[in-house]
Order: sequence, then C-alpha cells, then structure tokens
Amino acid sequence: MGKSLTFWVTLVIVLTFLQKMVLAQPGELPLSLEKLLEEALARNPLIKSAESRWHALQQRPQQVSTLPDPQFGYSRFGENVETRVGPQESVVTLSQSIPFPGKLGLKGKMAEQDALVERQHFDATARDVIYLVKSTYYDLFWVDQSLAILDQYLALLGDFTVVAEQQYATGQGIQANVLKSQVEISNTTKRRFDFEKMRRSVVAKLNALLGRPHEMPLGIASAIDTARLSFDESALLNLALARREEIQSIQAMVGKSEILKSLAKRNYWPDFNLKASYINVSEGLGTAPDAGKNAWSVSVGLNLPIWLGKRKAAVREADAMISANRFAHENLKNQVRSEIKDYYYQIEITAKTLALYEQGLITQAESSLESAMASYRTGRLDFLDLLDAERMLLNLKLGYAKEQASYQEHLAALERTVGGELK
Repeated sequence: MGKSLTFWVTLVIVLTFLQKMVLAQPGELPLSLEKLLEEALARNPLIKSAESRWHALQQRPQQVSTLPDPQFGYSRFGENVETRVGPQESVVTLSQSIPFPGKLGLKGKMAEQDALVERQHFDATARDVIYLVKSTYYDLFWVDQSLAILDQYLALLGDFTVVAEQQYATGQGIQANVLKSQVEISNTTKRRFDFEKMRRSVVAKLNALLGRPHEMPLGIASAIDTARLSFDESALLNLALARREEIQSIQAMVGKSEILKSLAKRNYWPDFNLKASYINVSEGLGTAPDAGKNAWSVSVGLNLPIWLGKRKAAVREADAMISANRFAHENLKNQVRSEIKDYYYQIEITAKTLALYEQGLITQAESSLESAMASYRTGRLDFLDLLDAERMLLNLKLGYAKEQASYQEHLAALERTVGGELK
C-alpha cells in the first residue's frame, strides 16, 4: 500500500511540474489581453490585407475622374495628293476625347464611395479580429483556470488517499476507499489531459490571430475583468445604427447607386472629341504664291446617343441597385436588432448565474466539504460521500470559471455587434 501511495503522490507532483513547463515557459510573463490586442492589430494578416485593399481603392478616384489620354497620329501618303499649293506628303493629328461635363466627376464620386466601402470593410475586419482575440483569450482563461483547479483537486485527492490508507492500515477503514480514491485520481487526470489538448488548440488559434508561428508558447491567461456592466437595450441599438461598420458600408453603397443613376442620366448627352491636324505640303512644281505652304485644321466631333434603349436600361439598373441596397440596409438593421437582443439576454442570464456562484454556492460547498472532512476523520461519514462533497466543489469551481469566461465572451460579441468597445 505504501508503494501505491508513493506512485499517486509522485503523479500529482509530475502533473503540476508538467503544467508549469507547458503553460509557462521560462522567461514568459502572464498574458495581457491589452497587449495581445495591440499585437493583433499590428500583425494580423487579414487586417493588413484589408488595409491594403482600402489603400488600393483610394487611388481609384483620380484614375476614373481624369480625362483619357490624348491621341497622336501620323499618316504618310503612298502617293502624294496634289493640291493647288503643292502635293500633300503627310498628316500629323492630335485628338482629345472629352466626356460630357459632369460625367468624370460622377465617376470619381462613385470610386470614392467604393473606397469608403472598403474602409468600412477594413474597420470591420479589425473589429472582428479584436472579437476573435478576446473570445480566444477568454477560452484560454477558462482552460488555464480549469487546469489550476484540477491540480488543486488532485493534490487534495492525494491527501484523501493518505487518510484512506492510514485508516486501512490501522483497521479503521477498508481497501475499497483507497481504490475509490485512486480511481478518482485517474479520472481527474484524464480530465486534465483533455484540458491540455484543448489548450494546445486554443493557443494555436490565438497564435494565428497574432500572426505568430502556431507552436509558439503562450503564458497563462490568469487575469479577467470581473466588472458587471449595465446597458440600456434601446441605447445599444442606436449606438449600433450609428457605429456598425456594415451599416455604414451599405449606406455608402446606396450613395454609389444614386450616383450611378445620375451618371446613367448623363449618358443621354453626347461626349465630344477635339482634333487638330497639321498637313505637310511640299512646293512641287506649283507656281502659286503660297506654294509649299503647310496646312492645318481643327475639328469637333461628338457621338450621337440615339440608342435610347440601352440608356433607359442603365437607369432601370441603377434604380434596382438603389432598391437592393436599401433593402439590404433594412435587413442588416433587423439583424443587428436581433443580435443585440440575443447577446443582451445572454449577458443578463450569465450575470445572474455568476451572482449565484458568488453569493453562496461556492462558499456553501466549501463549508460542506470541511464538515464532510471532519465527519470522515471521526468515522461518521462514508468515504464516497466525502468524494461527492469534493467533486461538487470541483464542479462548482469549474462552472464558475466557465461562466466568468462566458460573460466576457458575450460582452465581446455584443461589442462586435454594436461596432466598438462598451464601457
């Protein structure tokens, strides 16, 4: 029996040592959520990609609102064209297309709306990454707290085993109690291994969000904000309608569609083309006083917008896009309302659950365990009842850690829905 006790106590010590090795590498400090968020905003590849697309579209307005390049032409006659002043040898032309006034400006405004949409997409991407970092950090907090709680439980089980073996050795207990304790240690150890596997997955996810190698070790997530916030649901909705990036993006798309309609109406008017020509004339055999004098000309051309069907179709297309974007805007507002109600309710329920834990559940379970320990030592309580009391306290502590993380995750989700941090 002494060898068995030595084995289980050694197992507890090894597990504790492994936890320190795996969860807190030498030189690492406990994780800071604020620093993780700063790192994610600076290094996350998805944010950088969205930022680059936004900067790219910022260059578009100047491109589409500038006149097209002028055209240069040169023609040489295979056979000289005889004129009064001499044969024409070659012609040099320079032409410039000029859209109807206002068209280029409207195209530039449309491009500005596209850039605004991409800016909102960039902001939404950063917001989503912040939410994912927070949510993953809170998962890591739950896992790390659970590992610490299980280590405490394993240490306590070691004490139970000592007591059970002492009582068995003195004839005051039975071997079944020792076996029950060892089985509980095995089950708890397996449970701990499950949390360790979960931690590896959470760490890899968090490293990916931070732009780090997936195997890079992370410190222990030991801190979490325990403050309880109170909200007004209608105020949250108004805040979301004013700040939510997707809503701003759709509003920009509505503006772009209205500009598109204005441009479609402008296409009923013609575009212009200015052209200057310079004709090289040689003297030849002519005797005219101005023989050999070069000629030049200026011409103005325009297209004839006589095919009205396609122009009417363009206006109808713009009207349909305006309606589609307005319906999408209304749908998104309904979605935001639904999300706010959902997360608001989840936060309320989780806060009430936390209050139950904090206002007596854990304290009562601790008192119950102390009483059970005293009764067991005096022989007035069965060993299985003692294990039940300790298991109850264990599950309450694990549940409390989970609810703490869940509250912050629901809050982070609500912040994402509203479009910014809530104080």
